[in-house]
Amino acid sequence: MAKEKVFIVVSHLNSLKKNERTGKSIPNEWEVTETVEFVNQLKSKHTSMASVIGDYLNRKIVIGSRFGFDDYDKFESYIRTKYPKQMAELDGAYRESQVNVEPVREVFADQFGNIREKTVFDV
Repeated sequence: MAKEKVFIVVSHLNSLKKNERTGKSIPNEWEVTETVEFVNQLKSKHTSMASVIGDYLNRKIVIGSRFGFDDYDKFESYIRTKYPKQMAELDGAYRESQVNVEPVREVFADQFGNIREKTVFDV
């Protein structure tokens, strides 16, 4: 069985602003359009046009260091704040199967003041 892959692809497109009344481009006034895609397979357009590509399951940045995205946690927090609905869907689909919850072990201070896990011999 092939290993599942999930990538978050963020692209930025710089274009001249349009005059709302005439529809013509305004010289020297730029606007940035951001697009986000959640894909299972990277295509050549993603690797050539993307500002940042993050590997969701392995929690690492694939492409993006030249744009200042070196830390995956900062990248993911940015995506979570801008696109909470899409990230909630992604978490629901992939995180539940990926996260292993460790059982909480009970700790206490014994008669000597040591903090340790409770065993079957402790009453």
